[in-house]
Amino acid sequence: MSIPDSVYPGERLSQLDADRLILHIASGDMSSLESLYNAMYREIYGYLYSMLGGDRQSAEDIAQDTFIRVYKYAPKFAAEGHGRSWVYRIAGRLAFTHLAKNSVPAAELDEHLSDGTDVESSALDSQAVGEAMASLSPEERQVVSLHAVSGLTLREISEVLGQPLGTVKWRHAEAVRKLRAMLDDSSH
Repeated sequence: MSIPDSVYPGERLSQLDADRLILHIASGDMSSLESLYNAMYREIYGYLYSMLGGDRQSAEDIAQDTFIRVYKYAPKFAAEGHGRSWVYRIAGRLAFTHLAKNSVPAAELDEHLSDGTDVESSALDSQAVGEAMASLSPEERQVVSLHAVSGLTLREISEVLGQPLGTVKWRHAEAVRKLRAMLDDSSH
């Protein structure tokens, strides 16, 4: 089992390469932790930023805590080709714990969220997207964030959340339907 030769910041790491890195981390290899961090930090941060409604400081703190927990719990990790999903699960649980402790209303959570598809989109568009995202349940927002922000497939999201693929597909479809309806209403 070798460490991936070319893990660069922001490069998408495969599930198996993540497994390998986590197993090396479990044996105390700090360079593997650095490689995992470099490969996954941006996408974990983006996921958390979206989940926390644009709260940069909390997203940074929780992203850091995610990798601290990866280091702490790596010895308990069972390598089965789900390394990336395992890291996302840790981040998601930390985000939900943060949200539960802070009881922030959903409207505030998504106040600054933008879909990021059009750099020149107006402030009104950003507000409409934020309001539309706020209409989603936390579970729907999580699926949309993992798919749109982190670029995970619905199958990968199913693994990350430990939920049946059908449930994830349904949540995603419902969220997209709600978002379209809200955004269509706000454009009229």
